[in-house]
Amino acid sequence: MPADFGSAMATEISIIIVAYNRLDLVKVCLARVRKFMPSKAEVVFVDNGSTEDVFGFAKREFPEFRLVKTRSNLGFAKGYNLGMRRSHGKYLLLLNTDAFLESKVIEELLAFLQNHPGAGVVAPRLCNIDGSIQPSAGHFANLPQIFLMMTFIDNLPIVRMVAPSIHVRYLPAFSEVRTFDWVAGACLLIPREVFQKTGGFDERIFMYGEEVEWLYRINKAGWKIYYDPKTKVAHVGFASSDEASGAVKEMESFIFFYRKHKPQWQLPILVGLLVVGCLLRVFRGILFPKKRWMVKAYLVALKEVLRHAFR
Repeated sequence: MPADFGSAMATEISIIIVAYNRLDLVKVCLARVRKFMPSKAEVVFVDNGSTEDVFGFAKREFPEFRLVKTRSNLGFAKGYNLGMRRSHGKYLLLLNTDAFLESKVIEELLAFLQNHPGAGVVAPRLCNIDGSIQPSAGHFANLPQIFLMMTFIDNLPIVRMVAPSIHVRYLPAFSEVRTFDWVAGACLLIPREVFQKTGGFDERIFMYGEEVEWLYRINKAGWKIYYDPKTKVAHVGFASSDEASGAVKEMESFIFFYRKHKPQWQLPILVGLLVVGCLLRVFRGILFPKKRWMVKAYLVALKEVLRHAFR
């Protein structure tokens, strides 16, 4: 345990972790954090109303961490905001329980921020467990991009190479230091000043898309969103939700984002594009047995799109 742990004056980095169940991942995540955290660091661990013995495990095995337990699952946005408010560090590392640190990751991300004036966020390269690159960034959604996504056009190899897709899947794009509009929230290093001036996550978003919405506000406030491929973190992916529920939540997040940040005349067009996209994915699930999960998932998504659009 670092000698100066817990001292607000000595804390340079606060590592914020929010957990909801998945004790198997929590065990690995916290062990890696303890092993690789720098000396002037603290850990704020938020058990977000888990039904598994997550808090008890953390209390027994990691008593040096600052532990917070909520009575119910507040969602990612509220959970992380709570953790950030309870922290002392000049820099905030937001870490998902399915993201596993390696040696010097935090130091490398910190050095990157300090060497890039104007950087509001830096994210590492996310890798699958086998070491392959995990696409983890993209561009803020506008109507042409949503059209390309909903009609599968941005899946075409040539389009994927040149179009500024919402989800960038062209792997060479992740081979160099660059800015993106948004980066995945599995592991983010953020100066506290950015949190204080932009207010953190919008707590009306329970889960999915919360980092994109906050990064949009960070970008609008004048900070850059960086991706550093030299720093690597293993990421399991879909540990907090499955692919089907993620499909529903993504549709909901588009509507929330457009209601909050875009001209209202664009909302009906967005809804039309999402309806078309849902129906195309239902048909795809009917035609291809390996995609059969899409039928139920996107019928639910279609229902949610219409419910959120006309409430």
